[in-house]
Formats: sequence, C-alpha cells, structure tokens
Amino acid sequence: MLVMKIKKFNKFITEEISGTELVGPIGPAYGETRLQNKTVDASDTTVVFSDLDNKFYSEDEFNDLYNNYLKSGGIPFQGGYCKENIDKILDFLQNS
Repeated sequence: MLVMKIKKFNKFITEEISGTELVGPIGPAYGETRLQNKTVDASDTTVVFSDLDNKFYSEDEFNDLYNNYLKSGGIPFQGGYCKENIDKILDFLQNS
C-alpha cells in the first residue's frame, strides 16, 4: 500500500518555484501581445467630430445627413466622409 504524505502548509509556501510555470508562451498560436505602436491618430477611428454641433459622426450618419442635404435642395458634391463635408452639410441644413 502506497501512502502519500501531505506537506505541511508552512513548508509548502516556503518552497521556491522557478517561474517558468507562470510565464512564457502558451503555445505555437499564442501570438504577440504587446502593442507595437502606442500612438493613436485619426486613422485609428471611424468617427469624425464636428465643431458645429459638438457631435461625433459615423459613416452611416454621414450618409443619412448627405441624403437629408440632397432632399433639402443641396447640390451634390464630390468627396466623401470627412470633417469638411460634414460641416458643409450641417451648415446648409442649419441655414435652410
């Protein structure tokens, strides 16, 4: 009969561990977890802020604004989803 002895708690907590049990790669598909580029700029977001009404606009909201602009008699313009066009549309809708 094999008898296993349970360690006393004080002996258990004073034993050293190498640390390899706690750190290191998890597996071949684990990947890199560090953020390489720590700067955030306009390319990291999909919303645009308008100073005219202090609101953020997504591309879908821009499309809705542009459709309302055209329905209100606005002239179609070139360009797309950007701050200048949002401000142009808001200015037209507020003054018409």
